[in-house]
Order: sequence, then structure tokens, then C-alpha cells
Amino acid sequence: MTNSTHLPPPLNAWAESALGPFDDVEDASHDRENSRVWRVTGAAGDHYVKVAPKPILHTREVDAYRLAVPRLGHGNAPALRDSSADLQALILTAVDGKPLNEQASPAHRRSAHQQAGQLLRRFHDAKNGLLIQSDATRVVEDTTAGLDRHLAEAGDHLSGAEGDLLRRLVSLLPDCGPLPAGLRHGDFWERNLLWNGQRCALIDFERSEPGPRVVDFVKLTTSVWPDHPELRAALFEGYGRELSATEELALTAFAAADAASALAPTAPSTETPS
Repeated sequence: MTNSTHLPPPLNAWAESALGPFDDVEDASHDRENSRVWRVTGAAGDHYVKVAPKPILHTREVDAYRLAVPRLGHGNAPALRDSSADLQALILTAVDGKPLNEQASPAHRRSAHQQAGQLLRRFHDAKNGLLIQSDATRVVEDTTAGLDRHLAEAGDHLSGAEGDLLRRLVSLLPDCGPLPAGLRHGDFWERNLLWNGQRCALIDFERSEPGPRVVDFVKLTTSVWPDHPELRAALFEGYGRELSATEELALTAFAAADAASALAPTAPSTETPS
């Protein structure tokens, strides 16, 4: 988190060269150390300047904006105005709405989840081919191989019985066979769904990469959907299909792996919010 209403000088010079002088700069970072986002206002309108924590995250987000985000439709996601590999920075248009949460009315929340399902399906469909499927296989292998390390790092946060349960669940992954693959968002949950009362927009693509599509449902499965099955139904209605029995099994396994990763203080989950 920046806690600053001023862009660092090199970043400010680059951003103003694209947008013109700023009338106002507002810190829009999330409450975590490596989040660096500012909302800037000037003659060009409202934009966000975002600095990625790592070069790979910058590359992934730029690729997503160039390859997949245009498929979401105007107003359904920010648009990329400019990027700088040297600064690991992006300039993004602002989209209308606030992060979706339980404060929205039940009807609005269902509508938002249905629209979110439509957007995620378009995003998943943005890239296809053998490379995607091989990436999906790699994700399964990496998830299985990394579990013991995460359990060891979790230490006393897990009992022996709980660790054994997570091992049994994750061990199901290799038997699931090839899973439907696509370009995953990587951080798909309500904080990255903006809702303006009528339309849902999808944001934050720095975690996007090819892999099993089902992984994008882990966060909602472990947080929102247990208490709100109607939101799950709405999302898959928008997505256009339900999960297969194999995908349901894989979803449980990936959720177990994510739980172990989240409890490991020195090894953040690959699904860490952006």
C-alpha cells in the first residue's frame, strides 16, 4: 500500500506524458504492502496508474489486456491506455462501479454473478490450443508437487488429521485426466467484480495465465457460495454450463490445495488477491 497522494517522479512523468497534467491524484492501493495503485484525474478524465509487484505479473496483465480483455466488451473491464515494462506500470481507464459484496441487494448480487459468469466465459475462451492444455497439465502437476511444502510451512495451523485430509483431496487431481483449459483470470472473486447497480465489470488481470478453467471458481467456492448457493447457480447460468463431475472433483482438490497454501506464511497462494 502506498499511502501517498503523489506518484513517484519517474512514474508521474511517464503517466503525464500519456494523459497530460493531473488535477488530482488519489491513493487507490489495497491494504497490503506490495499494492501500488493511484487514481488520477485530469483533462483526459479518470484513469488508474498501477505498478506491478513483479515483472511477471506486469507481463501477464499486459498480455491479458491485449489478448482477452477486449473480448469482454466496452465498459465491462478497464481499457489499457499505455504500459511501461521498465516501470512495470499500466495506465488503465476507470470503469463505473464499486467492488461487489454482501451490501448489494440479493437481486442485484444475483444479477452481478450472472453477468460475471458471462464475462469469465469470454475470458476463458480467449485463447485455445495445445499450449493451453499443456499449461493445464503443468498446473495440476505443480499443485500436487507443492502440497507437502505448503503443509510443512503451515506448521501448527493444521492438525495432523487436517493435513492428511488435504493430502487425500489433492491426490485426486492426477486421476481427473485432462481438464477443460483456457486463459484463467487467476483472482476471480467479488472484490474484482465492480457493480454499478446495473452492470458488472471485471478488473485486475495480473494473475491471469493459461490453466484449468475450474481453478477460477476456487475463491467463490470457499468464501461466498457455501452460504449463497443461488449465487453459484446465477454465475453458471451466465457461464453457459455447469461443471462436469470431474471438474467438481478437481474443484474440491484445488480448494484443498489453496487452503494449505493460504496457511503457509512464507509461501502465499498462487491465487493471492491483487
